[in-house]
Amino acid sequence: MSPSPQSRRRLVRRASAIAIVAALGLAGASSAHAEDLMDAYRQALQSDPVLMQAEAGNRIGHEGMVQSRAALLPQINGSISFNDSHGTQSGAQVFQTPSGPVLEDTITHSAGRSRSDSVGLTQVLFDLGRFSQLRASQASAAAASAQYVAAEQNLILRVASAYFLVLTDEDQLRYAQANQKALQKQLDAAQAKYAVGLAAITDADSARAQEAAAAAAVIQAQTTLYNDREALAQITGQSPTDLKALTDNLPLDRPQPDNVEDWVKTALASNPTLQAQRDQVQASQHDITAARAGHLPTLDASVSYSRNPSWGGAGLDSSGLPRGDSRTTGTTLGLVLSVPLFAGGATQSRVRQAVAQRDQAHDVMVQDQRQIVATTRNAFNSITAGISEVEAQKAALESAQKALQSTEAGYEVGTQNIVNVLLAQQTLFQAQSAYSQARHAYVINQLDLKYAAGTLSVKDMQAVNALLQ
Repeated sequence: MSPSPQSRRRLVRRASAIAIVAALGLAGASSAHAEDLMDAYRQALQSDPVLMQAEAGNRIGHEGMVQSRAALLPQINGSISFNDSHGTQSGAQVFQTPSGPVLEDTITHSAGRSRSDSVGLTQVLFDLGRFSQLRASQASAAAASAQYVAAEQNLILRVASAYFLVLTDEDQLRYAQANQKALQKQLDAAQAKYAVGLAAITDADSARAQEAAAAAAVIQAQTTLYNDREALAQITGQSPTDLKALTDNLPLDRPQPDNVEDWVKTALASNPTLQAQRDQVQASQHDITAARAGHLPTLDASVSYSRNPSWGGAGLDSSGLPRGDSRTTGTTLGLVLSVPLFAGGATQSRVRQAVAQRDQAHDVMVQDQRQIVATTRNAFNSITAGISEVEAQKAALESAQKALQSTEAGYEVGTQNIVNVLLAQQTLFQAQSAYSQARHAYVINQLDLKYAAGTLSVKDMQAVNALLQ
């Protein structure tokens, strides 16, 4: 049997994804870790259980459609049976003799063998229920195919989100360690000045408190990094190490088209999750027709052929003649009209149940539609706001660096105290962290928007991967 159009499209999409990955030079399948985003995606494409579940669900939907179609095709059945019989018959029997009739007891032994061969063909001529079930299965198969497309896009987003979360954690750990190191220097300097009488003990105490807090922040950053690395490994199946970081010269481009309503229209038309819900509603509508068809008659055509040979054994038949061999054959053609009369109210109940399931599927579709519209708008606004945030955080970082330098210089000449230096150092650490988070969030928001619109592809991941160094 040739694959269905849905299966062919799925195979083409899978082959296209693999071809794109191969074209990007990702042939090193034996790599023990993900060096960049495309490496992580290749690993996830081979081992992510969520994607595999969706792929299995797609195959399940296709086979359900095949089974519904098979019920409308000719059904051919054959049977063969073999019988071996033995018997004994006793009783009184009248025999004519020259002196007249004589009644005598007789015993007759008999044995025989027979075989029955038959083959039959039935074909549905009219059965609205089965035709509707086929249409429902086709819609369910289309929904499963759309869900697989959604799972493919979701995998891209999950890999990218987990990857950049690890990058963010690595930045946080690096900044926390640098902050602790700088505060340790301030603590050493404060203690040295206190030892020679140039500073009060409060300066050393303040520096010691800040350094202890910085040490705790390093431990927390290490724990967070470990957990998020494990989260990425759950998707890719391999522990990541030495991930490439985002380039310093990050281009801040607005979405194209630069209109949120255009993105909403695209999402309503192209989002695969929403399309799957539409297909489910259509399948539920066909289920209603199939349930109502329980009130209608069905018409089937049938043709059968049978052959029944038998072999006689020892003994006589009822006429007193020896048993002999025989064979009978027959061909039967017919039409079978079945008319449902009463099913105890089950048919009406199935109709009401199907209507409720259709209403439920429709409500889920409306909920998903509203959620997708909201997600699309939020993602678009997050990109536009993210551009401003990245620029603002960059300016804040530059200001914090200059402020720390000025405060440290003032502390050296006595115009600034240790508290001001510690505050400036803490401000710099916070500015570094915020800038890193803003840059990574901007990249993920771009993928979020395309995912909500249903247009996210491997090429988008390739474009992000090109920003790594």
